[in-house]
Amino acid sequence: MLAALQQSFWDRLVGVLTLRRAVYEAILRDAEATPQAWWIVVFLGLANGVALVTTPLVTVPSDLPPDIAADVAALEVLFTFDTNGERVVALALGVVGAVVSWYVSSWLLRLVGRRVAAITGRPISGVQMRRLVGWGYAPSLASFLAPIPVIGPLLAFLGSLWSLVTAVMAVRVAFDVSIGKAVAIELVAALLVLVVLVILALLAFLLAQALV
Repeated sequence: MLAALQQSFWDRLVGVLTLRRAVYEAILRDAEATPQAWWIVVFLGLANGVALVTTPLVTVPSDLPPDIAADVAALEVLFTFDTNGERVVALALGVVGAVVSWYVSSWLLRLVGRRVAAITGRPISGVQMRRLVGWGYAPSLASFLAPIPVIGPLLAFLGSLWSLVTAVMAVRVAFDVSIGKAVAIELVAALLVLVVLVILALLAFLLAQALV
């Protein structure tokens, strides 16, 4: 049973990466693809957590005015993880952030997609949408390779780029629409996600100011 599950996972992974529509259709219909999508999202969250620990997200440029530099320094402290406990928190934040982003993105894509494809599209449940979106994240797992000198960051970047393509394919299959409509759905949903991220960034900035 375990061997069959592993084979199914790797077959699907290759199919997703190579944009085989039949594989996406199978993911849409197969409930067993849901826990597999969960694992993809969790591992992506761990990769994000590792990036939080190893890569400075905020640095203070030397030419900033003193008042702005103080605010940026507060953000730098907030996103610096020096102790083991802080690193565990960063990993947990990475996983939680990935799961929340997965749910929000899936909900927005379904919301937008159902309106864009109201006439020609097919009905899709929230679970089916999350399955396809989760599997669409698969190329982003290349971010685990980022610590490898020289080639690692390049592979991680290419994986992120290819995840945009697999995301469009996932939306296309989800609503049975053309590539153009799938891209439009992705763009509108991405703009909505950007608004959410801006709001969260502002909240983080206000929190940093309150801690000064």
